[in-house]
Amino acid sequence: MGSQKALDTVLMILALLVSLLLVASAIQILRGGDILQTFTQVTMQVIYIIFAITIVLIVLILVLENSSPVHTLAWIMVLIFLPVVGFIFYLFFGRNWRKINLFNRKELFDKQVLEGLVSSFPAYSQQFLEDGLEHKLHRLLKNNSKAILTSFNEIELFSDTAVAFNAICEGIRAAEHHVHLEYFSIAADATGNYLKDLLIQKAREGVEVRFIYDDVACWRLPRSFKRDLRRAGVRFVPFMPVWIPLLNSRMNYRNHRKLVVVDGKVGYLGGLNIGDQYLGKDPYFGYWRDSLAIFRGQSILSLQAIFMVDWNFVSGEDLLADDGFARYVNSVEINKVKHISAVQVVASGPDTNHANILQLYFSAIANAHHSIRINTPYLILNEALLMAIKTAAISGVKVQIILPAKPDHFIVYWGSRSYFSELLDAGVEIYEYTRGFMHAKILIVDDEILGLGTANMDLRSFNHNFELTALVYDDWTVDKASDAFSEDLSYARRIAADEFERRGLVERSKESICRLFSPLL
Repeated sequence: MGSQKALDTVLMILALLVSLLLVASAIQILRGGDILQTFTQVTMQVIYIIFAITIVLIVLILVLENSSPVHTLAWIMVLIFLPVVGFIFYLFFGRNWRKINLFNRKELFDKQVLEGLVSSFPAYSQQFLEDGLEHKLHRLLKNNSKAILTSFNEIELFSDTAVAFNAICEGIRAAEHHVHLEYFSIAADATGNYLKDLLIQKAREGVEVRFIYDDVACWRLPRSFKRDLRRAGVRFVPFMPVWIPLLNSRMNYRNHRKLVVVDGKVGYLGGLNIGDQYLGKDPYFGYWRDSLAIFRGQSILSLQAIFMVDWNFVSGEDLLADDGFARYVNSVEINKVKHISAVQVVASGPDTNHANILQLYFSAIANAHHSIRINTPYLILNEALLMAIKTAAISGVKVQIILPAKPDHFIVYWGSRSYFSELLDAGVEIYEYTRGFMHAKILIVDDEILGLGTANMDLRSFNHNFELTALVYDDWTVDKASDAFSEDLSYARRIAADEFERRGLVERSKESICRLFSPLL
């Protein structure tokens, strides 16, 4: 909180000084001074003051935050060489909201709900996990995010997005009581309109439909699209709306979750957004490889609880009041599942005390014994995670990473490639997916655990975005994910270390420059 108070104090001083300069210039003009000359003098004085304040901010904020040296030095370079612009840029993208508790109300409410859920859940769930990596990860997620361990679940995995989207629509079509949706992005194209029409139909049938969408990711969504949903009775609510985009630093903290819960008995979680592009209909991207898991059983308790606390944050409506949780969980259907498949659903974001998913990935990778398989569209790593992956490979663990062969975002694509040399030198196998675009977010460790959800292997997902990941401890499900990974390898080209080292100066420059910006993301 010290850096926040320092920033607020400096901003107040800055505003006061600028106000005094404006008053002084007005007095000078009234006394008969030259307007243009006075304006020029005042402008230069304001610029000098802002520059001085920027230097103060470097000392009072960056140093007091005790962030990583790389992160701190990156911002200092920006502030020195672009003092005014850098200061504004820092306000947007550089401040550590996890430390200054921007989301105090959400954090407190979420913690109370999840702690209550944990305390009411049977303790015997833990007996299904053996000692070792599984037990260690279970304890980690229980302590850092209050993620409950559910034991009786049925899980279906989908890697083809057209099949996955059809499965979601079939589930919604069968809804009788409620449909809860949470998505980062939805497009007003054929796919988006198909889902919109389906939700409107269900709302008119009397089904409660609640939809959280990310405001920034859906800027291009027409007002008519939103109006049609709301007029039909769909509660279509934005996550942290940004009314003046260029003057609002909160735009950097987005809801990247993709979640559907139908009637409190079936849940859908994965990396798939809603739009034609994500069903492989875009000429540039072609086939879109993504991941979706359908959950039935006790894991619905976690998925529903996470949606309900997010809904409280965006709408102010407490669905948990007056024993509301029982109304939105189908206990009969949940208790029908007898298959033992342990699952923990972990939520992460700037509203939490820890980088929960980052800690999960680090611990799983650092404790791997024989294999690590990763699907991710982006690979922007901090020093700890980079060291964990390299150390695992050097220790003889087989590490395989599949990334896209083509970019969808310039900076993260080339920034990701900047890590290839040291990973290849450590023995990591890196593959480029050539069938289409790789958007799946998968982590498989030792053929024992599967991490699947919305978080990319990058610093934005770990530190800034609201994300969800399901950790599955089930041999059958892990085997299915491993089979899908093997199929991905058949459509991928392995990058040879000697070939990569022969890349040109232009490519190396793009990688280095984009990597410089990665701590700022």
